[in-house]
Amino acid sequence: MNSRTRNDVVVEALTAGDIRPLYPLVLAVEPGLLWSQWDRYARRMVRARPPVREGIIVARRRGHPMPCGAVCYRRDRDLRHGLVLTAEHFVAIDLLYPQAVLTALARALDELADRFDCAAIRSVVLDRDRAVAENLGVVGHNRDGLMLTKYRF
Repeated sequence: MNSRTRNDVVVEALTAGDIRPLYPLVLAVEPGLLWSQWDRYARRMVRARPPVREGIIVARRRGHPMPCGAVCYRRDRDLRHGLVLTAEHFVAIDLLYPQAVLTALARALDELADRFDCAAIRSVVLDRDRAVAENLGVVGHNRDGLMLTKYRF
């Protein structure tokens, strides 16, 4: 992948116009997510007022209106690291260069972490998303433990 391919991906904050076109992409990585769940969550992110401590960033090819990636983030406080940026629900759907989309999202997370004065970025990646974990590893993210989830419904 050349630098031009990498630079062809633009990452910006979620807008109301992104909510509907992003739903099929999010559904691809979160099967079973209802439209009402996504719509409620995404609209809350769009309405957030400063200081924004959580949100969704959206990737798209330069000059193209349709999104090709996204990630949800929030600023958290951690006992070991102090302020951390937590990123989860990575979406990178690009027929030719999905790694370019993930690289652009990771770079944008670095910029958010700088802006929020975070000492670390914690990326939550599901076991089934090995490609996401591998691509994040290429840009400096390392395995740091194991997250367990207990579902209560």
